[in-house]
Amino acid sequence: MDVAIAFEGRVGNQVFDCTDTYTLGSTNTEVQITDFRLYVHDVRLLRKDGSEFPVELTQDGLWQHENLALLDFENKAGACANGTSETNTTIKGRVQAGSYQGITFKVGVPFNLNHADAATAPSPLNLSALFWNWNGGYKFLRVDAAPTAGGGAFNVHIGSTGCTEDASGVVTACDRANRPEVHLTNYDPLSGKFVVDYAALVAESDLSQNAGGAPGCMAGKDDPECQAILGRLGIHVDDGSVHPDEQKLFVAE
Repeated sequence: MDVAIAFEGRVGNQVFDCTDTYTLGSTNTEVQITDFRLYVHDVRLLRKDGSEFPVELTQDGLWQHENLALLDFENKAGACANGTSETNTTIKGRVQAGSYQGITFKVGVPFNLNHADAATAPSPLNLSALFWNWNGGYKFLRVDAAPTAGGGAFNVHIGSTGCTEDASGVVTACDRANRPEVHLTNYDPLSGKFVVDYAALVAESDLSQNAGGAPGCMAGKDDPECQAILGRLGIHVDDGSVHPDEQKLFVAE
């Protein structure tokens, strides 16, 4: 059967808007959010008995490619001038007919698609703003915030780190995959929506200053800001292990 799975970018109890300001983090810093995009893949719906059924994504040539989709909550308005005017808040596809009570998916780009050339990749993998480089691959999650009082940005760019190449330059492995997993149950995934809440992600973070490393969290295991950010994505900084029950970014509503 055809399915449409709805997502909503949220900042606390407010629907995300590029023209708004928000008071966030452990020090109640007023910020504007200048980007809010993420890739998801391996979407599966769950039945009451826990069995999983993969969603075959519609190949629309724009937002979805193979088993990957881009969710884009910014619209180039206001503070999001470097984004795109088009938005996407729905994953569309087909799944075996039945009654479902949950969803599971991964945030990020699967390894087989992650280390390509964004300049020649199909949409939605052709966005330079969501690409680091051939070795590191894509920014799986990008949310940028700019404190209104100045002092530098607080950027959340999550992607794979510590990637290694063979003699021919092909990436063969990454020390930290950094692909958060989401597992939400006891909810009909086709009747409501899934909230992506940036306020929950940065609740333990001081957005007013850089404690070291890149401004914000660029997924570095030694970056002081990444301890809280990765933790709230369900990723343990000490070993890179993924724990879906610990993530705070996604909730069902």
